[in-house]
Amino acid sequence: MTRLRLSVLLFVGFSIAMLAAYAGAQSGDLTGTWTGNTVSGTSTNPITLTLQQADNNLTGTLTGAGDHDGNVTGTVQGNTVRLRNDKGNIPLLTVRGEQMSGTLSGGKAVTLSRTAK
Repeated sequence: MTRLRLSVLLFVGFSIAMLAAYAGAQSGDLTGTWTGNTVSGTSTNPITLTLQQADNNLTGTLTGAGDHDGNVTGTVQGNTVRLRNDKGNIPLLTVRGEQMSGTLSGGKAVTLSRTAK
């Protein structure tokens, strides 16, 4: 195999791997109902996040998160969700397929699964 041919094959292989990694990092449309629990120490509380997505913009409602309850707006970039409500920012959430996770204020871990689209 010539050096040029080997270089082209390596370039094509690397490009395909990068495109696959990029596509895997995209969260897709997050519209739907996400339910789960917040966990702080031994305390567990149910939480529900209902989202509508238009392009990278999110709107919706959050219930079960204490001070963070209410209407939310935000954005999604790749697999990172940034939400805020009228009381301020809600910490970042990370999307992996049909699950979202992060940490709310006070160290409450939250894991959500999409239960409806």
